[in-house]
Parts: sequence; structure tokens; C-alpha cells
Amino acid sequence: MTATSPLLHPAYLHAPPAAPVVRTRAAVNWFVRLSFYLFILSIPFEMPNRPIPIEIPTLTACIFLLATLTQPSVYRRIPGAFIWFMAYLWVFGLSTMVNRSEHTALIAIQFLSHLQLLLVLWVAVNILRDRRTLRGTLLAFALAVAMRAGMQVLHIATTATPLWTGGERLTVLGQNANLSAIILSAGFVTVLIMRPRLLAWPIAAVIAMALIQTGSRGGLLCAAGGLLVLLWQGRTSWHRVRSILFGLMVLAGLAIGAWRSDMLRTRLEAAVDQGSLAGREHIYPATIDMIAEKPLLGWGPTENQYEIAKRIGEEKKNSRDAHNIVLELLSATGILGAIPFLIGMSLCIGGAWRARKGPLHMFPLAFLTTVLIGCISGTWIASKILWLAFSIALAAGGAVRDEEQACAV
Repeated sequence: MTATSPLLHPAYLHAPPAAPVVRTRAAVNWFVRLSFYLFILSIPFEMPNRPIPIEIPTLTACIFLLATLTQPSVYRRIPGAFIWFMAYLWVFGLSTMVNRSEHTALIAIQFLSHLQLLLVLWVAVNILRDRRTLRGTLLAFALAVAMRAGMQVLHIATTATPLWTGGERLTVLGQNANLSAIILSAGFVTVLIMRPRLLAWPIAAVIAMALIQTGSRGGLLCAAGGLLVLLWQGRTSWHRVRSILFGLMVLAGLAIGAWRSDMLRTRLEAAVDQGSLAGREHIYPATIDMIAEKPLLGWGPTENQYEIAKRIGEEKKNSRDAHNIVLELLSATGILGAIPFLIGMSLCIGGAWRARKGPLHMFPLAFLTTVLIGCISGTWIASKILWLAFSIALAAGGAVRDEEQACAV
């Protein structure tokens, strides 16, 4: 994907030419590629109230992994981050055994979900080095998010959740509003690099409307953070200033839209005036106390959530998650589990930073930033969107490193 690809925002046209393309592996066959696109298309369409026992993106991920058996070469290279994430999964099992967890069925599902995501990461990092596959992936994701946003704006299969502050939070298909907001924000950032602009900007506006309807305060921060990272680029200072000015205009539009929403404005005011963080003001102190009590291996996956619910006096649910990815890691698997996971995550961030020298420039870092901001106020460690962001970052960064090494020879 060159700097003149119709996929990219015109701002990329001012970047210096990319290094010559180096083919480091065979092209991805059509069956693997299409099955991966199917998985990508399914990410925004989770159905908590589904008639089948398996989540839709989980099912499509299984189809994708089965398709990879037709091309074993996609497993040729093992990403370094994958090894660290596997170490985390090993501690996951160790913590479960040490804490003699009671909810074995739930833990088994969680373990298998993590394992599947790691396998998807392994393959995705390899196939996304192929620029044709990467371009198709971004187009598929943008299309899926645009369809998902359009359904919500048009009130197709919408789910409304009344709030004590007034108003309703909207999603579709019974989805979690906060996770939906993260996915919409990631799609918003992706659409902004698409061409033609006359098509991309109206789609971005629809996604922004759906984002505001979710009522997610964290979702707005996701979109804002990703946008600022995305637009900090350009060959000259003027190009960077122009990008930032464009970004400020988009942010102003988001702010105006959020303020005009009575529901979201009330939630923002409650956070500022009353310190209301949807229960996080109680969850965080309780979780920190739990970590201090069992620092090495934590309370065990899933069991930590039941313990949090007990400590905060939760009346509506039997369990509450930590609402922060770091607190979740430390309370579930302790320091021994958090360290390898955070090392793996830091390698993903490093890959996204290295990718700024490639044809996608700041996009991998912007996409990853968008999702990670959402993980500050939510525990989305097993979400497909997080592992897609990891995959894009590692693949784009690895491709740049390969090209640099080839040019050095």
C-alpha cells in the first residue's frame, strides 16, 4: 500500500516516499484472506442476547483459524509479543490452581477465549505484513463500523438503557455501550484515513453520532486521543500544523455534539460535580486493597470479580470487573501475570511507534491509542478490538523493520 493508495487520507500524500517493498513471505491465499475479512466484519456485531451459545466474532475467529490450515506458512514467524502473552496465559492457569477457583466453567471459557485471541494474533501479525491483506482489513473494518453506526442512528435493532441521570444510552443488539464506543472510536479513526473525502467525512459524521448516542464518556476520550495521534504527522511543520487544525475542528464538532446531547452532558456534569464514575469510584479502592493483600498471583481469574462485588456491596450483580486493564491483571493474576502481559503490550506499542516510518505513518499508533484509552476505564482484555489493534501495530512495525534491514544490506 503506497502513499498514493486510495485507502489513505490525502494528508499522507505529503509524506516522503516509502522504502522499497520487501517481500518477506508468500502472499496470503484467498481463502485465508476472506475468512480473516469475515472475522473483521463481525467485530462490531456482538450479540449478547443471541440464540446460539457462541459469540459471533468468536465463531468467525474459529472459521478463520480453521482456514489457516490451508496455508501453514502463516504460522512461520512467531511474534515476540506472542511469547510474552503466552507467559501471561501460563500464569493465568497457575493462579487459577493456587486460588482453587470455584467458577471453573467461567474460567475455562475465559482461558479458551484468551488462547483463541493469541492464535489470531500470531496469524494476523504474519498475514497483515502483506499490504493487500492489510488494506482489505482496514476497508472491511471501516465498512463494518459504518454499518453498525448506521443501524444505531436509524434505530435498527437498537437497545436503550435508561439512566438515573436522565435519558437513555443507545446500542444495537444488546451490546455493552462502553465496548461499542471503543469500537466506534476505532472505526472513526480508520475512516478518517480513507478516500475519497466526500465519502469518508459523512461516514465519520454518522459514526460520531452513534458514538455520542452510546453516552460513553470514555468513548469520547478514545476518539479524541486517537484523532490527535493520527494527525500529528507530515513532512514539514506546516503540514503538521494543518493536520492539527483539522483535528481541532473535528474535536470541536465532537464536543458540540456531546454537549447538545442532554444525556451525555448530564453524565459529564455528574462526573465533574459529583465525582460519579459509574461505580468506579468504589471499585478502584476496593481492587487496590485486594492487590495489596495478594500481590504475587492475585485472587484468580474471574474470582477477583466476585471478590470485588462483595467488597463494594454490589446488589444487582454477583461480580464486577476492575474497570481498568492494569487493575484487572494485578487483581486476577498478580504481579507475576501482569508483568509478561504488560511487556507484550509494550512491544505492541513499540511496533506502532516504529510503524510511523512506513506508509501508514501514525495510523497504527493512533488505532492502538484509541483502544488502550478505552482500557483505562474498562476491562477489555478479551475483546477482539484490542487484539486487532495489537496485530496491526506489530505487523506494521515489523514490516518497517524488515525494510530497514533490507536497505541496510
